[in-house]
Amino acid sequence: MMNIKKKFAGIMMGLAITMPLSLTIPLSGNVVNAASSAASGTDSSDYILNIGSVSKMYVTAAVMQLVDQGKIDLDAPVTDYINDFKLADERYKDITVRMLMNHTSGLMGTQYGGIFLLGEKSEKYHDTFLKNISGEHLKADPGTFNCYCNDGFTLLEIIVERVSDKTFTEYMEENICMPLSVSNTGSVWDMDMDRQAPIYINGNVKLEPEYVSAIGAGGVVSNAEDVAVFGSAFFTGNDVLLSEEAKKEMSKNNKIGVSTENFGLGWDEVEKEDYKKAGVTVLSKGGDTDFQHASLVVAPDDEISVAVLSSGGGSDINEKMALAIMDEALSEQGISIEHPEEEKPELLSEVPEKILKYEGLYANTSLTLSISFPDKQYMRVVSVTGEQEFEEQFMCTKDNTFVKMSGDVASGNAIVAQPMKAYSFEEINGQVYLMDSYGSYSLYKVPEKNRAAEVLSSVQSAWDERSGVTYYLVSGSASDVNYTQNNHITLRTSEEAHGFVNGYVMQDENHANIDIVMPGSISRDLSDLRMEEIDGKEYLCLDDYGWKCISEKNIPVFTDDVKSVELKSGEASWFRIDGVQNETIKLDIPENASVYVYDKYMNIKYSSLMTGYGNSVPLPEYGMIVFIGENGSTINIGR
Repeated sequence: MMNIKKKFAGIMMGLAITMPLSLTIPLSGNVVNAASSAASGTDSSDYILNIGSVSKMYVTAAVMQLVDQGKIDLDAPVTDYINDFKLADERYKDITVRMLMNHTSGLMGTQYGGIFLLGEKSEKYHDTFLKNISGEHLKADPGTFNCYCNDGFTLLEIIVERVSDKTFTEYMEENICMPLSVSNTGSVWDMDMDRQAPIYINGNVKLEPEYVSAIGAGGVVSNAEDVAVFGSAFFTGNDVLLSEEAKKEMSKNNKIGVSTENFGLGWDEVEKEDYKKAGVTVLSKGGDTDFQHASLVVAPDDEISVAVLSSGGGSDINEKMALAIMDEALSEQGISIEHPEEEKPELLSEVPEKILKYEGLYANTSLTLSISFPDKQYMRVVSVTGEQEFEEQFMCTKDNTFVKMSGDVASGNAIVAQPMKAYSFEEINGQVYLMDSYGSYSLYKVPEKNRAAEVLSSVQSAWDERSGVTYYLVSGSASDVNYTQNNHITLRTSEEAHGFVNGYVMQDENHANIDIVMPGSISRDLSDLRMEEIDGKEYLCLDDYGWKCISEKNIPVFTDDVKSVELKSGEASWFRIDGVQNETIKLDIPENASVYVYDKYMNIKYSSLMTGYGNSVPLPEYGMIVFIGENGSTINIGR
């Protein structure tokens, strides 16, 4: 065990320069804890972090405890436990508890409005959740296929609360934390959030702490040691939390329909091929918030649990480190895991004739693009509608897959791009799809006779007038994390993709919907588009996300005449910064209000949620400024 600690301590110290991080490995009942020091000099073992979607394992464990007690039936309708759960789609009555756990509920995905907050604890998201999703339709019949879904785990959180008559935080403390004797796990409601590992933007600018309002879906906070101890509860023979039957049920492969994911109940993966070949079962769950990340991997039969948490980075990076440690731990038990290197693709100089028929227009939920095969030499992919314009080139391999190239194929100056990305065409029930190397859906081929082609010219004209127009987020509170990054959407149409706006099919002048829902992560979070006009201002609404955005055409210029801004709940006030010369403003910001300043590329230059910044703000020559707050409050501006 000590050699594991020595092997990885140096790596952790390197990572500690940019992020606090700790790793914990229970091995056969023993715990090895190796903690790095953050740049501030604080021992990272003192930190707690958001563990994001690893939280789903905690709410899943809670539900399975209630299943063990006979209080919940996995295959009973959700409505048996939440009688006020309703959608604008009668199929919701067919959603079972199990479907929430294995991501087959058919729910649209995630209500994002208010889920991530900076420096604010709020019960609003939890208390209004059922009302907010009540107007949604389902993306698919319940039980049809797996598609990752956060909202399903918020429903599981509510089920635990209704059945136990406790808040989820209370339930977790009494039934998970206490039996495991862990003291650094909880939520914003029972933990000292001043201990949260710091988060940064623009490299080294510290922000207010990040809080997650959806506890069951992603709001558990913990440290690496506690998460690893929680993982040990899934060891074979460990009944401290769950019966053996419950754990086996959770670890079964719940791949359903044409899905490619190896979901268990709660687990992201219950079958990892390299480990399976060695006779080892490895279960894994990753989690990401906007700023903090986690990975938990468990080998239940071999009694190994590894947790890697970080502030910065990503759960995919954390999982790679966790699996590297897993390999070392298995090696100590005499088990060698082989990870075959990716084979170098054998490229063809000409695209096979049978593939040329796949040329045409393709779409997914966010864009349309054109696929062609110039001179039969390579595959050319060009964006047609969507927020970003791009062109990519791919060469065909001997097994009829296409690998992305870096450089220009036609001139002979191209190499296989790294990391390698590969795609292939597949026909399923008469529909052509572009699949990635993991067998997941990426795009569908737009049939020549499709609903979009039948769109009336008046409808096309209405959306064409909006093409190139950017809409800026106005919903959400002053602490909403969305204002740090996901704060605008640009609509695009094209003559080449008649009837499409971005990846949506126009329904009428003010509505555009998703045409084909593909199984898997490509359809993870969906929302139709709805336009509305209020007091002469146009808004883009993505109701299934909980977002409302205002047209840039209705945003005024931030002139010297703007001395104060009166705030309105759920209606952020945006201004364009246009041609400012070396100007600094002073802001008087009341409680429950915030201000963001962006340059012309929408990079954040200032936020009142940056700690210790002060109230004097230099303005960029061109950009945007937004004021967010509540009814009755005013932000005063000095110049």
